[in-house]
Amino acid sequence: MKQYSVVRINKLNREFTFDENHMGTRTPKVGDIATVVDFYDGAFDLECYDKGGCTIWLETFDSKDAEFEIVDNLPSIKLSQNEFIELFEFMEKANELFHQPMKYSDPDMVREFAQANYPLIKKFYYETLWDKLPEAEKEQRLNE
Repeated sequence: MKQYSVVRINKLNREFTFDENHMGTRTPKVGDIATVVDFYDGAFDLECYDKGGCTIWLETFDSKDAEFEIVDNLPSIKLSQNEFIELFEFMEKANELFHQPMKYSDPDMVREFAQANYPLIKKFYYETLWDKLPEAEKEQRLNE
């Protein structure tokens, strides 16, 4: 198991309690699908979220707290080296703008970023990424 692995809880070996200090709406249960968010010394954070991306629960697990099955069975999607570099360079620009509130709060900076980068965003969305999206995913998105 590694960061961003997707796992199913097959067995819980401890009881989790829910209170107002927890993120989400409930505690973990057997059958939940969650993503490994981070690792610590002998522990890791798992997040379970709904189809809309809202957190159902976020908990720190010790390796003895549960038994898991990795379900990360999505197919790999290949990008050419040029596509990868182009996408990486775009993400560098986006990160530079959006990682500091003083930058993304400036309407002029955001407008300038959008005007300079929309052709690339359009290319990634309609060509690079959409073309490589599995047909079942395309159908699901078109039917939403």
